[in-house]
Amino acid sequence: MTIVVVDDKGRIYLPSDIRRKLGLHKGTKLRVTIENGRIVLAVEDRGVKLVRKGGTWGSEAFPDAGEALAST
Repeated sequence: MTIVVVDDKGRIYLPSDIRRKLGLHKGTKLRVTIENGRIVLAVEDRGVKLVRKGGTWGSEAFPDAGEALAST
């Protein structure tokens, strides 16, 4: 068990070993919920890739006739 402290701005510091085990990096989005009086943090789905205007499209963006796209 690890104990963390809430600072005067409401922030908590997650120790590096926890961040490393969960693959958390600067900018990682966490979903915060309250369940049975407990705070639960969950990593937001990383399965969606942002495509920016002017970017290069891969062949996966244009399936052949008869193929379908599905989210994993």
